[in-house]
Formats: sequence, C-alpha cells, structure tokens
Amino acid sequence: MVGRPDLAWRLSATLGGFFYLRSYLHDWLDTAQCALNAVRLTGDREGQARSLGDVACALTQMRRYEEAVEHLREAMALSRTLGDMHSLAQIMANLGYVYRHIGTLGRSVEYCRRSLAVYRVHGEGWGREGNVWANLGDSYERLGRSNEARACLKRALPLLRSEGDRWGEGYLFEVLGTVHRRLRQHEDAVASYRQAIKTYADTGNRWGQANTLSILGTAYLENGEADRAQQTWQQAVDILVDLGHPDADDVRSRLRSLQ
Repeated sequence: MVGRPDLAWRLSATLGGFFYLRSYLHDWLDTAQCALNAVRLTGDREGQARSLGDVACALTQMRRYEEAVEHLREAMALSRTLGDMHSLAQIMANLGYVYRHIGTLGRSVEYCRRSLAVYRVHGEGWGREGNVWANLGDSYERLGRSNEARACLKRALPLLRSEGDRWGEGYLFEVLGTVHRRLRQHEDAVASYRQAIKTYADTGNRWGQANTLSILGTAYLENGEADRAQQTWQQAVDILVDLGHPDADDVRSRLRSLQ
C-alpha cells in the first residue's frame, strides 16, 4: 500500500467491524492511526475525516473517551468544511454515544438530536437513523426519563428493521430491558435482555452477548436470584475471556462478590 494512502483509510474503515467483533482493540487503533497518519501527509481531507472517526471508535471501545471526543470534534469540523452531511450525522451520533459513556447525559441527548436533525434535512435513504433513535433512548433511560426512552425505542425499531440493522436491533432490546428494569418490570426486562442476546448471537456480536449477559446477571441479583446471576455472569466471563476483552475483570469481580 506504499504510495496509496487512499487505500489505507478505506482498508481501516472496512476492517472496523471485524476488529470490533473479535475485540482486537489495539490492532484496530493501530490500523486506524496508521491510516490517519498517511492521509495527513497527503492532505486528503475526506480520508482524514473518516480516519479520525475510526480512531475515535477504537478509542471509545478502549474507554479512552476524552481522546475519542478530541478526534470526533476534529472530524466534525472537517466534515462541515467538506459539506459531507452523511459523515457529519454519523460523527454527531458518535459524540452522543461517547458523551453518554462519560456520563455527560445532557450533551449526549444534544448530539443525538443534532444528528437526527441532519438526517431529517439531508439523510433520506442513508440508513443508521434507527440507531441514533436507539442511542437517544438509551440517554433518556439513563436520565430516568423512561417514557421518552420508550418513545424513542418505539420509533427506532421499524427503522432498524427497514435498514436491516440487526446489531442496532440487539442494542435496542438491551436498552428496552433496562427501561423495564428501572420500572421494576422484571419479567419484561429479562425477556428483552434475552431477545437482545439472541439477536447479538445471530449476528456474531459476541461482545454484545457478553455485555447483555452481564446486565442480565445484575437484573437477576436485584430480583434475589443469586444462582441465576452467578450462572449468567459466568457465561459472560467465558465469552469475554475468549475474546481477550478487558471487561472480563469487572464481571469476575462481581462473581467473587457472590462467593
């Protein structure tokens, strides 16, 4: 790929889903950073915007959120300059996601809504709008605004299905389970979490399976079902260890707390 930085950033963008599914986080970051370095040297602004977003995605999965925000803000400025509304909508949605994990929920809502505004004006046929609605529902859930969360998820589901976004559908059921859990609707919460786990399994998203199993275990424990919590957390640990994912340590500590 010497002398072809355009291939470098396209290869990095193509491999992102593979790196995520396999939990090859350091390989993901290294590949995206190499692509970014290459396009910076040539002044390829489209490649820079895309590579900045890819680096930010890898950093987000590594929980290096502040660095991810810096990269996304630079990518947002470049996308505006280029007039690339599709990339701008995605970057705003990603900022909403990162801010949610930082705990800055007001900003998360703001950027999800800004992303949806771009979709509304420019985004017919782009896809991914359903995922943004699901993310907005997650932010509202964390703010304790359950009715607004459910309304967003209800709006997201037909969009995700029309877009063929099974990953997003799994995520939606995960968030819906947490909405039910907050409302103390235990059976509905378990059913939604299990639907999320099945959907993730159907799409090969093993990290998604493990993450939802971890949350389901907590729901069982809150309902006084310690044996089920232990079994569910063990399933999550088995997947995370196989993936070499750092979240395994956190779930292991929960298992130890039951002993």
